[in-house]
Amino acid sequence: MRIHRWIGGVTSATALLLAVTVGSGAHPPHAVADEPVSPVYCAPDEPPPAPAVSFAQTTTHIRVYAGLPFRVVVPGLAYLTGSSPAAPPTEGLRELRAALAHAIASASTPGDFAFAVTDLQTGEHISIHGDRMQRAACVMNLFAIIAALRDVQAGFFPLDDVDALIRRTIYASDAVTGRALYEKLGGGDIVAGVGRVRELQREVIGMRSTSLDHPPAFPNESLGLSADNLITADDANLALEALYHRHLLNEELTAWLIEAMVGVKPGLNYLTAALPAEATVSHKNGFVPLWDGYVDNDVAIVRFGPDRRYAYAVSYFSEAVPVQYADIPLAQLLVRMTWEHFRTAYR
Repeated sequence: MRIHRWIGGVTSATALLLAVTVGSGAHPPHAVADEPVSPVYCAPDEPPPAPAVSFAQTTTHIRVYAGLPFRVVVPGLAYLTGSSPAAPPTEGLRELRAALAHAIASASTPGDFAFAVTDLQTGEHISIHGDRMQRAACVMNLFAIIAALRDVQAGFFPLDDVDALIRRTIYASDAVTGRALYEKLGGGDIVAGVGRVRELQREVIGMRSTSLDHPPAFPNESLGLSADNLITADDANLALEALYHRHLLNEELTAWLIEAMVGVKPGLNYLTAALPAEATVSHKNGFVPLWDGYVDNDVAIVRFGPDRRYAYAVSYFSEAVPVQYADIPLAQLLVRMTWEHFRTAYR
């Protein structure tokens, strides 16, 4: 396993270090809104014209709760560092990688694409441009969700405090409810919450090629590190693997989150979730139009087979796509090719 293992239920949050790092004059001031924030979605305004897997529509009522004060832990005692390399891919996965690479090279639209696949039974991993940093958009909010659930696990607040926020952030890729999670994690200080999530990514999971600077869609609430939030497909799959194998959360909260990630609104099920009904797709979207084109991302754990006993992780990232939705045919081709490989391999 390529996992940085975490011990016990302790959530790391080095408040004193954050106070020094984030609060210096070199960084933008912490911006905490006094007035309600208008809705902001890290998703297309309208669903794509392509067919999508359908899920039942749900209604979620949002309540925002005040955060708790920081906890200080001794660095290095909350987790063990070090990881083992990924298992080398079998011939079947090597053949899949070659086919995926050819599909990306033959894409009908310009753009920068990255794709990663991990067999969650064996740990085998393949990717195309998997080590290239891509704009993350609201995919980043998955890690605020995990951080909040780690605080639940540690007993710092009940699940009811963040349940609705998490479900809305997943369902609609709602950047405002995502922002509220950073505020909760920072004890009312959004930028400090960003620092805690960044620590989870880099120091606990081992996502060393990922750089979180601000809540998605709120660049002014920044650590002052970069204009964009950046992630790699390899890092995304590393995190999905850690989540699936319960290295980030206990069994109960892992199961809760993976099931909650199935509850994405129908209009956002056009990338990793564009699969037959026999596949159960737990995923998190990220979409944003930028000056050089569209960003359209999705990361997922796909479960299938009797009692959903088999699973794989898949991460799709695209940016600099000149026309909205032009990446959909490529994304769905990559996702379907991956599905056919695993469906056949574990028949």
